[in-house]
Amino acid sequence: MKSISIKFFTIIAVLFLLFGVVLTFLNFYRHSKANISELLTTNIQSESLNIKHFLDANLKKNNIHQITAQLDSITSSNSAISNIHIINNEQKLLYSSDRNTLFNGDNCIPISAIDTSSILSTKCYSFSIKLYKGLEPYYYTSNIFIDEDYLNNLLNKQTIQLIVYFSLFSFFFFFFLWIILNKTIILPLEKLRQYAYYSNEVPKEFFINELESIRYSLSITFSRLKKEQEELYKLSTKDPLSGLYNRMSLIEKIEWLISNNDRSHQQFAVIFIDLDNFKTINDSKGHNFGDKVLQNVSQSLLKLVRENDIVSRIGGDEFVLVLPDLPDETRVVEVLERIKTKLSIPISLENYKYNLTASMGVSIYPRDGQDVHTLLKHSDIAMYKSKDLGKNNYHFFTEELNNVIQEKVKMQNLMIEALQKGHFKLFYQPKTDVKTGEIHSCEALIRLIDPIDGLIPPDSFIPLAEENNFIVPLGTWVIQESVQQLKLWQNTSLSTMKISINVSAKQFKDPEFIYILKNAIQEIDSSLLDIELTESVFVEDFKETYAIIQEIKELGISLSLDDFGTGYSSLSYLKRIPFDTIKIDKSFIDDLNINDEKTFVNMIVDIAKTLHFQIVAEGVETQEQLSYLQKVNCDFYQGYLCSKPLPIHQFEALINSMDSKN
Repeated sequence: MKSISIKFFTIIAVLFLLFGVVLTFLNFYRHSKANISELLTTNIQSESLNIKHFLDANLKKNNIHQITAQLDSITSSNSAISNIHIINNEQKLLYSSDRNTLFNGDNCIPISAIDTSSILSTKCYSFSIKLYKGLEPYYYTSNIFIDEDYLNNLLNKQTIQLIVYFSLFSFFFFFFLWIILNKTIILPLEKLRQYAYYSNEVPKEFFINELESIRYSLSITFSRLKKEQEELYKLSTKDPLSGLYNRMSLIEKIEWLISNNDRSHQQFAVIFIDLDNFKTINDSKGHNFGDKVLQNVSQSLLKLVRENDIVSRIGGDEFVLVLPDLPDETRVVEVLERIKTKLSIPISLENYKYNLTASMGVSIYPRDGQDVHTLLKHSDIAMYKSKDLGKNNYHFFTEELNNVIQEKVKMQNLMIEALQKGHFKLFYQPKTDVKTGEIHSCEALIRLIDPIDGLIPPDSFIPLAEENNFIVPLGTWVIQESVQQLKLWQNTSLSTMKISINVSAKQFKDPEFIYILKNAIQEIDSSLLDIELTESVFVEDFKETYAIIQEIKELGISLSLDDFGTGYSSLSYLKRIPFDTIKIDKSFIDDLNINDEKTFVNMIVDIAKTLHFQIVAEGVETQEQLSYLQKVNCDFYQGYLCSKPLPIHQFEALINSMDSKN
């Protein structure tokens, strides 16, 4: 149904009301006309009877000509009568009050037949007068003519009066009706419309209950909507945990500073803050406690800066401060030092004290970036440099840092592409029997062979792979590739060759690690696979680590402790963990010319023999080193003295050549 405006509706209602007034006027006019007819009828009847009585009384005594003056007086004194005719039996006109005009009396009706309904249309009435001449009767007929002008004037006057009265009444009625409707309905509805559209100012209370109910409902609804909008705005611009600006608001404010500083030419600083080792708080005390720590840090940061400085939490334990109107870097250093000092104060929560530190990176606009994303990226790079320097520190962004990061990004992309396109290769380094010189096992070492740059050493990409968790898919590829090589050696002269693979701590703790191992070894002799672990694997959650090792042993895979003596060496590990082999780190072999190092190597060998472990010495490059290892009864060695890591075809050729010599 199509809607109409309240004004249009009111006009239609007024027109209908006006139509009703017109009908009322017509009905009133009809009744008024009837009243006039009744009065006129009475008047004519009365005058006719008076004239008849006059004629009855005077015509018996006088001649018609003797009473002419009286008749003229009667006619002139009565406005309704225009003329009186008196006619004898011979239809001879004896008298006419209007001597100049003769009226036709043929249409006259008897006075006895006078009718109210036709009084206004009947122009003539007649009556007879019976007289005697001696005993013989004779008759005079009197015709009374009604004045048409009088009748018309009477009706017109009455009509005009009615029209004037009704017009005045209608005008004032509709005028006051419009004022009342406008004040009580139209204006309130217009205010409600504007309020509903703009919702800026609440109208005052209305007189009409229904309109007041609508006004009140709208005010309640808009009040609730305003609160919800404020909450939504707060949620969209503020971090719900800390109450600080979120990432979206931070970006908007930095963009505003950039546009404003283009005119003012003032620099500002972006400080990227990352809490050191915050994960240990969540892991040890739970996320609720960690959230309280973050709230505490948020309030501390707010107190350390000016009112116009920007403090935001962009996720996790990462905060960003923006210091506008920066005259020089001294101001930034002051803030950084205050943050370090404040965070060094132990936090007391739930009867527990915890020491916090933070790594911070700084970028300066416009020196270190012309847009918000570059500034955030560069401050993030500087923050990671602080972590590399030992944490609890701050560092300003430099272009050298950016070059290092760009190299990291380039290497990361190169690793991803290499894994997809098969540019990673396994090289094999023999493990040689110290006494016999025979080779019964080897270590699989990953190499990256780039089509452009050629062979890339592992120390160029392994640390980065550890840093960004790419070591997990890379380690999975090493397992699968090593197992595939063992399959290829089945039913050949190398069918008993054992392969050792290095497993990083991150790969070892990966939930899919055991599942990947199980699937990989289904078609090989699992005893031909050896996993080398460094001591860093056992630093965290020894119980979980031991459970994983038990599963590995149940699969029939042997274990080697790599780089023994360089990390968190503990005899308890050696006693509790079922290793098969201990590998002496190359750093001890290099310094065998020093007596202390010889003593340490002797001690490692003695412990390993006592615990029935095999011993592999890494990095043997001279005959003197080999001779010493033979002297202390070391089992195997690796190093350039025998062979460097070789591609598979060269490794197989080396083994075949040694077999042919034997």
